[in-house]
Amino acid sequence: MTATDEETRLLAEMRELDLLIESSRTEVNRQKGREEQARAKVEEVRRSPQSFQREEIFAATDEVATAIGRRMTMEGELASLLAKRHLLDRVQGVVERLRQPQLAGPAAVAAAAPPDDTRLLQAIVDTQEEERKRIARQVHDGPAQSMANVVLQSEISERLFDIDQQRARQELAALRQMVNKTLQELRGFIFELRPMILDDLGLVPTLRRYVQTLIDKHGIRFDFSSTGRDRRLSADEEVAIFRLIQDSVVERIEKADAKDLVLSMSWKDESLEIHLDTDGRELPPGGELASGLRRSERLELLKATAQNATRDGRVALDVIVPLAAATAEMIR
Repeated sequence: MTATDEETRLLAEMRELDLLIESSRTEVNRQKGREEQARAKVEEVRRSPQSFQREEIFAATDEVATAIGRRMTMEGELASLLAKRHLLDRVQGVVERLRQPQLAGPAAVAAAAPPDDTRLLQAIVDTQEEERKRIARQVHDGPAQSMANVVLQSEISERLFDIDQQRARQELAALRQMVNKTLQELRGFIFELRPMILDDLGLVPTLRRYVQTLIDKHGIRFDFSSTGRDRRLSADEEVAIFRLIQDSVVERIEKADAKDLVLSMSWKDESLEIHLDTDGRELPPGGELASGLRRSERLELLKATAQNATRDGRVALDVIVPLAAATAEMIR
């Protein structure tokens, strides 16, 4: 495929994204309207609970929770689309700069030399990471806070209800449990977008936490182990390795329907060996991952090598990542 073909495909994808973004914005606004109507109904119930039947009271609070959930879902989809659109804008800018005529002369020729694929991939990954951070902050300050407000609203309603107080307390307690569960799921979502402990504690503790979130979320069997002396790597290396593992694991769970996974890491003096063994269907090794990149691009960024194999109904991925001998201090 030529550069012109790639540019044409890029522009077509951007146009399609624009249509999806506009549609998603319209749906978000529609869900916000429904949420406002549901909140207005709850306010009416709060002012005069004696004027409503018990079923109407419970239905009003349930409708608020449902409306918030739908709005949060659509806002999440919109944020994802906007992040991808921003990434394509960045790529298009790089392409346009490379096509512009440069000034004559040796210095200008050197300046006009196109960046190698690794640098371009690094720019793409950097953009994705910035978008993940932004979305994580938005989810934390927006939907999570909204759900906390629902919990507070249920406590207020609990004190106001005079009809069948015992049953009302039971229903409201169940509502609080549901909302608290949603909050935990949101925190897990934030962790998947940008695990803050990666910056603080490093790769191995972050993966232990991530594996546990996947076990809780999907109800799968997932064994994780790390042998050798793990070390702190550069921030870019840690992020790139974590995303490579995350993309590969999510691919096996969501696309191959894997239920039994084994992830092992072996730290050597000059390399990190990663082994992922799962059940589930066999998938094409070069497919696009959840992040939008292909595994080959993730591997190229790390200058890593990989092998895929299928044995006895199990699918194995072996990756060797070269490491600088003195990247950082060892963690004993």
